[in-house]
Amino acid sequence: MRRTRLVSLGAVALVVFALAVSAYWYWASEALAEGIARWRSEQIARGYEIDYDGPHMGGFPFALTVTFNQPTATSPQGLAWQGPPIIGEAKLWDPFTIDLAFPGTHQLRLTEGQEQRAAAVATEEARGQVVLALDGQVDSASVDLGALRVDGPDLQPLTVDRLTARMGPLHQPRNGDPDELNLAGEAVAVRLPEGEGGPLGDSLERLSFRSTVVGGIPRGKPADSLPQWRDAGGLWRFESLSALWGPLDLQAKGRLGLDQALRPAGLFDTQLKGADEIIDRLAEDGRIKPEAAFAAQLAVAAMGRRDAASGTTVLEAPITLRDGLLFLGPVPLFPIAPVL
Repeated sequence: MRRTRLVSLGAVALVVFALAVSAYWYWASEALAEGIARWRSEQIARGYEIDYDGPHMGGFPFALTVTFNQPTATSPQGLAWQGPPIIGEAKLWDPFTIDLAFPGTHQLRLTEGQEQRAAAVATEEARGQVVLALDGQVDSASVDLGALRVDGPDLQPLTVDRLTARMGPLHQPRNGDPDELNLAGEAVAVRLPEGEGGPLGDSLERLSFRSTVVGGIPRGKPADSLPQWRDAGGLWRFESLSALWGPLDLQAKGRLGLDQALRPAGLFDTQLKGADEIIDRLAEDGRIKPEAAFAAQLAVAAMGRRDAASGTTVLEAPITLRDGLLFLGPVPLFPIAPVL
């Protein structure tokens, strides 16, 4: 009798557990779908076009998977993307943290007036992670595209050994200070088409940065939201910026904003190796005038110091972006275009 009762209790417990797991799975999948829908609505409000076949939920009962087929996106500036299927997986107890896989070929197309340019980005191991807040906002995101190749009808091939980026989390101070969003990225072993690297050469060994965007960028199209962000005191603060590109060995930290013409404006404290060779190359390439090159060489000689170990000149000098020009110390080098 007791054994029969225990078996009955066990069967009831299993049924209750199965019902609880099923109910939780359906709640988690519904919550995730609603979060994705809110995110899509946010992007559309910013002027983007987002479309996909999905999301298709799966993995019942012990996993939560989501698939987006035929995903497409178009920015307000006319940059269109079409990608391979995106497959996401979330833990049942954490449905808003989604691990993504999206290897394959990503098609890019930029329309400017009557002119169109296209490119294909081929990746073999592209993956990422997105963390959504309950209101559908992206709390943080990261991507690792691994090795990739870029080419197109009017493009010579460009390859990268590894490209990574990370966004978030978003910090919202309670004392009235502006929001802060962490941004970081790294590109390793970029090989540009022959002759496209200019005076620095066609092989960029490494480019990386860690930064914080201060002040939330308002919703809407960039042509409207970026001036609002600028006028509210928005800036992009770089905790570190480093580059190894031909003769250039740069370590910097500083900040960037936008001027009234939407051109980058700011100040960086830098430690720069290879400045004298870079100036020579810029002059030989016709990118700066001979008198500007001579003035820059004098500034390097006056402000630089010789590194005993490498024999190169180390220059610790500010790089300033103002009035549409980039300055090395007091010397203007070349103009800067607006971001839009």
